Amino acid sequence: MSNNFVPVARGVELLLAEMKEIEAAGPQLKILHRFWKPGTICLPGEEIAMVCLVYRAREFPVRLSLSSRILVDYLARCRLPQTAAEIERAVRRDPFYMRHGANGKPGTQVRMIKRRAVKVFIQRIRQALGAAFQEAGLRLSPHAVVRSESSDTNITLYRIRASIEWVHMQ
Repeated sequence: MSNNFVPVARGVELLLAEMKEIEAAGPQLKILHRFWKPGTICLPGEEIAMVCLVYRAREFPVRLSLSSRILVDYLARCRLPQTAAEIERAVRRDPFYMRHGANGKPGTQVRMIKRRAVKVFIQRIRQALGAAFQEAGLRLSPHAVVRSESSDTNITLYRIRASIEWVHMQ
């Protein structure tokens, strides 16, 4: 191979390695919590302010409603495949979601995720991820990241497959 092709070949190798890593672990998402109190991590009263795709040292916002951000945060924390009913129960009982945003201003920003709405939120999250992937130039299916899996009883289970980083700010 001539010396002119070595940098190109290395670039191709790096791109292939990058795609294999993304396919294995999923894309990198950053979830920003604000109204954080120093010395704590993910306590009730914080607000899920934003979800971003991190790709090639750049951040691309995933434009989501509050309810969709809550669902992404919950799926990222849980990691186990869950039914819509399990998601609804867990979010209703979790103090983090029950007091969402209470540290920031009077009146909490609570959103209850109903079992019947989970499928719709999943579709909206996939659309927003797809737009972020397109903006980043990342050829990845949102269905590979926010997954719907069938169970033996024909109930759909949901999970997220991504590397997640939580960032806390005041």
